[in-house]
Amino acid sequence: MNGVLVLDKPKGITSQAAVNAVNRILGARRAGHTGTLDPFATGVLPICVNNATKLIPFMDSGHKKYEAMMRLGIKTDTLDLTGRVMEEKDIGIINNSGLLDAFSKFRGKITQVPPMYSALKKDGVRLYEYARRGMEVERAERAVLINELELLDFNPPFVRFMVKCSRGTYIRVLASDIADELGCGGHLTELRRIESDGFSINDAVTIKDVQNGSAVLAPLDHALSHMKRIHVDRDLASEIREGKQLRKYSLDRLNIPRFDAGERVMVYEGETLVAVTEAMMGSVETGDLGGGVIVFKLLRVFN
Repeated sequence: MNGVLVLDKPKGITSQAAVNAVNRILGARRAGHTGTLDPFATGVLPICVNNATKLIPFMDSGHKKYEAMMRLGIKTDTLDLTGRVMEEKDIGIINNSGLLDAFSKFRGKITQVPPMYSALKKDGVRLYEYARRGMEVERAERAVLINELELLDFNPPFVRFMVKCSRGTYIRVLASDIADELGCGGHLTELRRIESDGFSINDAVTIKDVQNGSAVLAPLDHALSHMKRIHVDRDLASEIREGKQLRKYSLDRLNIPRFDAGERVMVYEGETLVAVTEAMMGSVETGDLGGGVIVFKLLRVFN
C-alpha cells in the first residue's frame, strides 16, 4: 500500500489528527501530509502513505488554490474566527469597486509578516507558544506570490474570494492586510483549499470514504507529475537500487535529453519508478566529460 491519498480534510481537526485517523484506518506503517491546514480550514490535504512518504520533499512546490471568506470590521488576535476580538469598526461605505481596487494591490509578488499564531519558530520556539504567553516577537517579512486574486461575492460585511498563490502564503494574513487596506480591519471566517501539489478537490475523498474502503490511493509518481523522466534498462535499474550513481559511461548508450543543472528527474524501468535524481549538468552529451562523471545524482531510491 504505497501512494497518495487526497483527503478532503474536515473542519475542526488538525492536519496531523487527519493523518493519524487515515493511518489507523489503513493500518499503514507510516504516513505524512504535505502542507498544514488550520483546524478550522477544510479541503485538499495530500497524505503520503508508506513508501510515498519518501516523495514529500520533492512534491510540487508550486501554487495552491483556496476559496475563502473574510468578515470586515472585526480584528482578532489569530486573524481568523477562532481568536479573541481585538478591535471592532464600522466598515463604512464599501462597494465592489473599492474591493476590486484593494485586491489589485495584492496581486503579484508581495511580502507578508507571518502571524504570531503560527508554527514557525523563533529562537527554537513556535510562534504560537509566544502568543499564548501574551508575547509578540519580531518576525521577518517573507516574499510570496499571489498568482490570482478574484472577488467571488460581497454581502456586507462578508467578502468571499478565490486566491491562487505560492506555497508559504498565509491566507489569514492576506485577508487581514486587504481589510486594513480598506480601512476597517477584518478576519478570515472560512478557508477551503481546492488545489495543492497537483491535486484537486475533485480528487479528494472523505474520512468516511476511507473507512468504507472506497478511497483509492494515487500512484507514487502522480505526485511528481511536474518532473521530467528518463528510462533505463533492467541492469542499470538494479545498479541504481543498489545505490550506484548514474555516471556518464552508464548512460552513453541511452537517448537522454538535455536537462537544466539542478533539475529533479524521475528514473523509470518500464513503468516502475526506480529513483528521483538531480541533474548535475545541463547536458549529458559526450563533449569532454570523463566517463566516470556523475550525470544524475541519486536523491531517493525505490526498491
